This record gives sequence, C-alpha cells and structure tokens, in this order.
Amino acid sequence: MKQTFRSVSYLIVAFLLVLYGLPRLPIVKGETEAVFSFVWLGFALLIIGAHIYQLISEKSDPGRSSPHLSSREEERMNEKTTQLYY
Repeated sequence: MKQTFRSVSYLIVAFLLVLYGLPRLPIVKGETEAVFSFVWLGFALLIIGAHIYQLISEKSDPGRSSPHLSSREEERMNEKTTQLYY
C-alpha cells in the first residue's frame, strides 16, 4: 500500500510538471532549444511510463517482489546474497 501511494503521488507530480512545462518549452525557436525540449519531454514521459508500469505490475501480482523473476530465481539470488555476506 505504501509503495502504491508513493507511485501514484509521483505520477501525479510528473503529470503536473509536464502540464506546467509543456506550454513553456521553446520547441520552434532554435535547434538547441528544440533538442532540449524533446529530451526534457522524453525524460518526463519515461518517468510517467515507469510509474504506470509500477502500478500495473503491483496490481497484477501484489505478493511478488519482482515481476520478472520466478520463485526459483529469487531463491538463488537470496542464497548468493547470503553467501556474499558470510
């Protein structure tokens, strides 16, 4: 629940940042300004996409720590981590 709240709040902040910054970006003034604008928009959309992905993966399987690892792979990683510390 705590992670979901944090993801939703960061997603809202990112949307507000894009809504605030989009009209102020100098897209057609010059080459350097256009590159900056597109890179800024790309990073903002990347952040928004990451938070949406986080929310979707939490809803699909809330008990899993990582959506990409099987339980056997998680056990192997835990064993390797334990071996490294001892």
